[in-house]
Amino acid sequence: MLTAPTRQHPLGHALAAYPALIVPGLNNSDAQHWQTHWQAQLIGSRRIELDDWATPNLNKWCNAIEQALATANEPSIVIAHSFGALASARMAQLQPEKIRALFLVAPADPAKFSVAHMLPHTALSVKTTLIASTNDPWMDADKAAQWAMNWGAEFLRVKDLGHINSASNIADWPQGMEQLQRLVYSL
Repeated sequence: MLTAPTRQHPLGHALAAYPALIVPGLNNSDAQHWQTHWQAQLIGSRRIELDDWATPNLNKWCNAIEQALATANEPSIVIAHSFGALASARMAQLQPEKIRALFLVAPADPAKFSVAHMLPHTALSVKTTLIASTNDPWMDADKAAQWAMNWGAEFLRVKDLGHINSASNIADWPQGMEQLQRLVYSL
């Protein structure tokens, strides 16, 4: 498992009331990725486990999420990136009672993976925030806005952060943590 230097974030105490589940996208999130930083900072957070992070198989991602949610005593706050955001939205449709809220960042374009038919096309019953970048190569921000509208999510468009990953050079992404904090405090 990848780890970043441990430094507890103040939000960690607020999130302690809700288990936090990190759901990376393809190839997992490396040591420089904001998800890895957040996992080290948020008390009790955990990451899904997959045998193969390189193959975009929505069912396998969903199964890994389902297994992780089954071990939590309370509904979880799911913090997902890229392909993981697609799987998380599907799980929110299939098992909304296990998910307290969704924080979806830079979802990948479902059309690129031929999985749009597997995703919800109506509002999710869990509180959802979706963040997309104006220059994300994996999904156009307007298309991300359409998915956010379909899912009944709060939509935030950020400027020029690419795929909002390690290549974006945002380290622990404090602006994203502020948005997560807004979501958690609204529950």
